[in-house]
Amino acid sequence: MTDSFTAHRRLLFGLAYRMLGRVAAAEDIVQEAWLRWQRQDPAGVRSPRAWLVATTTRLCIDQLRATHRERTDYYGVWLPEPLVETAAPPDEAAALADSLTMAFMLLLERLSPPERAVFLLREAFAYDYAEIAGIVDKSEANCRQIVSRARAQLDRAPPQPAPPSDRAESIVRQFLTATTTGDVRRLLALLTDDATLFSDGGGRVAAAGRPIRSADHISRFFVGIRRRVPVAAEVRLARINGRAGALVLAAGRVTDALSFDLRGQRIHAIFLVRNPEKLRHLAGGPCLAEPTR
Repeated sequence: MTDSFTAHRRLLFGLAYRMLGRVAAAEDIVQEAWLRWQRQDPAGVRSPRAWLVATTTRLCIDQLRATHRERTDYYGVWLPEPLVETAAPPDEAAALADSLTMAFMLLLERLSPPERAVFLLREAFAYDYAEIAGIVDKSEANCRQIVSRARAQLDRAPPQPAPPSDRAESIVRQFLTATTTGDVRRLLALLTDDATLFSDGGGRVAAAGRPIRSADHISRFFVGIRRRVPVAAEVRLARINGRAGALVLAAGRVTDALSFDLRGQRIHAIFLVRNPEKLRHLAGGPCLAEPTR
């Protein structure tokens, strides 16, 4: 029983995190699935993987329904808790990276909990419709309709391929340096004209209440907050939600997490998480790369 669960733990966390957008909540769901798994008779479980995925999915749907009011009343832009990644197997990283980005998970907020489950199981985890139907207790035809409607609702364009990590990190490094020095001209050169900044402060710290659009407005925003960043703050590169990113630390505490989507050689979208509640799991600064300065 333990070996079977351990073999699927990474999968279960990945599913729960994509469903909920919260690290601690995903870990709690996985723990609850483990407790329920321990109470099962192995002889009565044909496929441990199928049982565990189904249980985790249903727990996530219940959790999303229970927190619906909290999410709809959330102040400003809602972004998932940043996931600072350790190295994943290359095949897994390639298969799941696009479903982990801030941009993709922000789109998922438009879907109801069951729609979100069906869409993720099909689009991110490549489950067939017969398996999905059994998990969410719907017909195959209904699941197909849900995926079709979700695709139309999300109006999802083909994902932009992520640039090689060294090139992406170089562009992010240049952007961070320009924000530190207040070099507006350089910031404008690094941003696409139609770039968008999504910032999540949750009403607890300063952040824009709605997306900021255009390179000009975004550069002004970052030059403005530069004055409020402590002199002793440390900025470190990290891979956040499958994209090049950075963590800002002050007095050993993560105060900001940034994830960048690039289009070619320029930054097309920035996702800035400032809500302290969403950074709590990063206590101690689990940085994965060297400081930028």
